Amino acid sequence: MIDKLFLIDGMALIYRAYYAMIKNPLTSSNGKNTSVLYGFTNTLLKILKDEKPKYISVILDTKAKTFRHKAYDLYKANRKPMPDDLSEQLPMLYNVLDLLNIKIFKKDGYEADDIIGTIPNLLDCNNISTFMYSGDKDLIQLVNEKTFLFNPGNSFKPSKIYDVDNVKIKYGINPNNFIDYLALIGDTSDNIPGVKGIGAKTATKLIKEFLTIENIYENIEKIDNPRTIKLLSESKDHAFLSKSLVTINTDVDIDFDLDALSIDKLCYDKFLSALHSYDIHSFDKFLNIKPNLENEDIKKNKSYILLDKFNDFKKFSKELNNKKIVSVDLETTSLDPNIAKIVGISFSFKENLAYYIPFMCKEDLPIKSNLNDILPILKSVLENPKIKFIGQNIKYDALVLKRNNININFIYFDTMIAESLISPEKNSYKLDNLSKDYLNYEMIPIENLIGKKSSQIPINEVPVDKVCFYACEDAEIVFQIYKIQKDLLKNKKVDKLFYEVEMPLIKVLVDIEFNGVYVDKLVINELCESLQNKLNNLQNEIYKVSNKEFNINSPKQLSEVLFDDMKLKMFKKRSTSYDVLKKLVDHHPVADLLLKYRHLNKLVNTYLNKLPGFINSSTQRIHTSFNQAITSTGRLSSTNPNFQNIPIKSEVGKSIRKAFKAHDGNFIISFDYSQVELRILAHYSNEKKLIDSFQNNLDVHSKTASLIYGIDLDDVQYEHRRVAKIINYSIAYGAGPFRISQELKIPIKEASNIISNYFDRYPGIKKYIDETVSHGLDNGFVSTILGRQRNTYNLKAVNKMVQQAEKRATINMPIQGTAAEMIKVAMIQIHKKIKEKKFQSKLILQIHDELLFESPESEKDKIIKLVVEEMENAIKLSVPIKVDYNFGSNWYEAH
Repeated sequence: MIDKLFLIDGMALIYRAYYAMIKNPLTSSNGKNTSVLYGFTNTLLKILKDEKPKYISVILDTKAKTFRHKAYDLYKANRKPMPDDLSEQLPMLYNVLDLLNIKIFKKDGYEADDIIGTIPNLLDCNNISTFMYSGDKDLIQLVNEKTFLFNPGNSFKPSKIYDVDNVKIKYGINPNNFIDYLALIGDTSDNIPGVKGIGAKTATKLIKEFLTIENIYENIEKIDNPRTIKLLSESKDHAFLSKSLVTINTDVDIDFDLDALSIDKLCYDKFLSALHSYDIHSFDKFLNIKPNLENEDIKKNKSYILLDKFNDFKKFSKELNNKKIVSVDLETTSLDPNIAKIVGISFSFKENLAYYIPFMCKEDLPIKSNLNDILPILKSVLENPKIKFIGQNIKYDALVLKRNNININFIYFDTMIAESLISPEKNSYKLDNLSKDYLNYEMIPIENLIGKKSSQIPINEVPVDKVCFYACEDAEIVFQIYKIQKDLLKNKKVDKLFYEVEMPLIKVLVDIEFNGVYVDKLVINELCESLQNKLNNLQNEIYKVSNKEFNINSPKQLSEVLFDDMKLKMFKKRSTSYDVLKKLVDHHPVADLLLKYRHLNKLVNTYLNKLPGFINSSTQRIHTSFNQAITSTGRLSSTNPNFQNIPIKSEVGKSIRKAFKAHDGNFIISFDYSQVELRILAHYSNEKKLIDSFQNNLDVHSKTASLIYGIDLDDVQYEHRRVAKIINYSIAYGAGPFRISQELKIPIKEASNIISNYFDRYPGIKKYIDETVSHGLDNGFVSTILGRQRNTYNLKAVNKMVQQAEKRATINMPIQGTAAEMIKVAMIQIHKKIKEKKFQSKLILQIHDELLFESPESEKDKIIKLVVEEMENAIKLSVPIKVDYNFGSNWYEAH
């Protein structure tokens, strides 16, 4: 059997990982760029998994000059220095590789290529094939019957293994002649001169005929092209110099022991722990590593108790009623809280101790005969106002319990939401990740109980002892994490936001999700039919103006029609993106038709066709799920469906709202903050002119237009106001000249002049922007009015696109985040007062700056007064907050 040895060109892979994620770098919770660590690890583990080598090593360059620099001062002279944000990541990577115990080779005076070339010569056995993992074509000279170049490829072309035959196919020459080929063509990246004027085609021809540089010059008169003879004669010294530079040294003195390269030497536990410390968890399942013995010992010390007798449960419930802080977790039949049935419930109030009460299981337990008596007792416990309940994503548990007529009275702490405030840039707030981060403890994966996707079984069919441990572990680990997080919240000064806003908001969201919103399927179907007819008409018009029938939804076919058949101008190669079509609108009517087609097609297929699938068959209402730990600004998002994404700009998009109706005799009432982000900008910037506009109830966009155009307020025309509105909001979102030039369809220089003029009129806003960015640079974060933080480490990114995107986010985050906090505070107060006044009106949706209520006619005026007052006074600013409202039989009429 032939074993594989993989030699990884470390620096090549490092740069590859760096540039692969340069536009969207991965950042740990403490602001460290972990892109290289992630990318390198991903490739390394993929090699181990897919190629299954027996031996592996990473070969690195050192900073020292090599023998090549001594031979040629200009060797690699045109290489740019390593970017700072790349060099800063290397100690982190090297530390993790060291913990993995992977063998690393490097030697001053030599390059990685030289060590890669040496190692195959040090192998004593004949049953090993060496694979050089690199995209460096210089290594082709080393390819032979037992040594191969593994080129990793990229997103556009697959990886390829070069053996002797593949080298011949690709380059037309043998690998052992490749040195001479490289000597002729040179290498601009390494500043190897080669023979000036000789390209790949001529070089291949010469090497095929003469094999080596020496033979070429000894037989130069036999070359039939006078120009080639002239070029060779003029660059003879460069040709031989280049050959010495490209020749890989295969006799480097290194300390080599093949056994040290064995994959059996790899230490995955320490390696994984190090990755976790940088918030990288995505490789855990990929490695499929067995739990370490220490982790197993900890599990043995856990006291997880199954309460399978009713008397034991009653005794425990009395004990529970005397506890101050209790962790709770449900096991259910579904991730959808609207249909989930309770399988069991676990509680924990002490480290290493938890209890599980089964509701559904395959075993015939004594407690099964008393299930009807359990819920009332649980209700008295969970509704006890003296017990503070904690959980992970406790909103889910609260909603399932509410459907069983149990309302958790005191929702005190949610570890998922706490982590989103403590480490806002983390990619995941899953409990198993938090357990690894805080406790260095690996929890049992759910797959260990119910199996993988294709062969999953319901959790109530899993042996109850296994479910008991799994459920108790969830509750007990949450209790442990809570004890750590509560201090971290204080240290980060987000404890007030957490306890006074985010935690009370959970009960509000539970009620919104429980209430749901009624959706009329008939209206949806009518809209679908109407829009489908419009789509068919647009399709026929597109066929007509393009003189061809084709699949409009196929980018490839559309590209062929636009650029090959119709010969339209290409702006981004052969792209048919929205931006390209917008630019083509002035060139041909087909572009406008395509934009309309895509808009309608998205409405039908992304929204209308999918909405009926979200309607609960029992309630005939849609019960969306709200998320508090998704967005970096703190805005609520929703899933199943995502109401925030329902398009509202076009009249056709707005028509979808007609399907969202009130029941007979009720009204849909919409309340929407008016220009709230501009009002918050006025508050933060303390810009007197903007504050005066709001305090005097002026049209802020008209006022801005009068200032930047230097005209009287009465002389402001529609176009003036339109431009001013775009600028006002663009500035609030951190937009620069390019973005505004795109919005206004004007040259960038003109956009720059408009921005400069804007800042001259509103110097306070310019000061706010400069100070906010400066704060982000100096402190690594910016914050909202109530203290939510967003990390801003990418303000120092080397990549300008990343840096500019971070700057826009930095400017906007305090504004958008404060708006989010304002509506959250209002929701909490409104919810509280509706309960106090025993109103029948219900809050049924929250979308951006809008609240949607369903209200009986008898309460309409009262609820309008209550909601407006609470929304306008939720958070006091230096400018008045205004709320617009309207009502009707459906959402469309109310808007």
